[in-house]
Amino acid sequence: MPMLTNTRAPVSSRSFGRISGLGLRPAAARTAVRRAAPVRAAADEKSTVIQPLNGDPFIGMLETPITSTPAVAYFLSNLPAYRVAVSPLLRGTEVGLAHGFFLTGPFIKLGPLRATEFAELAGCLSGAGVVLILSLCLTVYGMASFQLDTDGVTETKTLSGRAIAKDPLQSSEGFAQFAAGWTVGGLSGVIFSYILTQTLPYYS
Repeated sequence: MPMLTNTRAPVSSRSFGRISGLGLRPAAARTAVRRAAPVRAAADEKSTVIQPLNGDPFIGMLETPITSTPAVAYFLSNLPAYRVAVSPLLRGTEVGLAHGFFLTGPFIKLGPLRATEFAELAGCLSGAGVVLILSLCLTVYGMASFQLDTDGVTETKTLSGRAIAKDPLQSSEGFAQFAAGWTVGGLSGVIFSYILTQTLPYYS
């Protein structure tokens, strides 16, 4: 009677662990691989003092302890450029008065004629010249910035649908009024400065 022989190759634990040609592993082996993966703890977010405005980095403005304090916000909101309730003509006049009055000082005390008797007159004329040059610059800026007025075409509204009044300064006509007010206010400030240099008893 012929003897039967076992022709199957011996099965080892390694060959059982990986099926040839499929690259599969049993669940126990996969669990071992997962456990061997390194585990890293997520770093805690650090609280920063300086942050983007409203959390949006694309605005290009930062919130700092200086720019976000109520005192600074109150001061900036009372500057003529941000007082929407005041007409652009009066806002330009106020800005011009302040700048025209102080522009004459450096020309009087540091100009080439500071050691002569014409120092005050020359300084005030120089200040008036700067005011006129800046008036021309304001006019050119307004013409270039507000070429396409969209009044009545686009308007800003709240979520409830209420229309927000547009600042009249942000238009070609409003900026032209601002430039005119700047010219009048600046020249008035220069004239007032010259009067003070001629009438103050302790001025030297």
